[in-house]
Amino acid sequence: MIESDDELEHATPRERLEWALERFGDDLLFTSSFGAQSAVLLHLWSEVARAKPVIFLDTGFHFPETIAYRDRLVERLGLTLEIASPAQDTASFVGEHGTDIQLRDSDFCCAKNKIEPLAPYRARAKGWISGLRRDQASTRKSLRVLEQDGHLVKVHPLVTLTAADIKTHMRAHDLPEHPLVARRYLSIGCAPCTRPIEEGEDERAGRWAFSGKTECGLHTSR
Repeated sequence: MIESDDELEHATPRERLEWALERFGDDLLFTSSFGAQSAVLLHLWSEVARAKPVIFLDTGFHFPETIAYRDRLVERLGLTLEIASPAQDTASFVGEHGTDIQLRDSDFCCAKNKIEPLAPYRARAKGWISGLRRDQASTRKSLRVLEQDGHLVKVHPLVTLTAADIKTHMRAHDLPEHPLVARRYLSIGCAPCTRPIEEGEDERAGRWAFSGKTECGLHTSR
């Protein structure tokens, strides 16, 4: 049974992170995509748990700009980075399944390159920090600060923040912006499955826009 969610609803993002660290200690998993909205949570993490690892899932399909942004933030914030990778390298995967695998079967691609590589980390953890927010998309409006995901308790420190709050925090702490944001990539995943958004669209409208898919599976409760 998850406890303290109502109290955490009114806490600050930093207080939510501190609560998670106290509750789960070394059993707390922190992952980051180093995407468009990632700098705020990474900044807070650097203040409360800099020595603990940030897990980056290198699918092999990231934009080069994302890798460069990752390296810039790691150096700037003094983060401890750990990279998780798929069992099959990108060239071999594409050679076996085709260059259009994302269009033909994006669920399979996500399973092999995102869900499976992170599975050992999930299995060892008891809590999992995620940067999801309610205002990112209509599918996330009902998110709670704490949610049960199998044996894991997922903690969403930023869940009550808005896009405007994110910008304010980034300006206040002089955090660099992902270079693709200027081109209207406001939710950034793998390059084959991400496009810029149009005015008025949800942040995540550019993800898997060629299909009805809205999540890779990592943040879908099982």
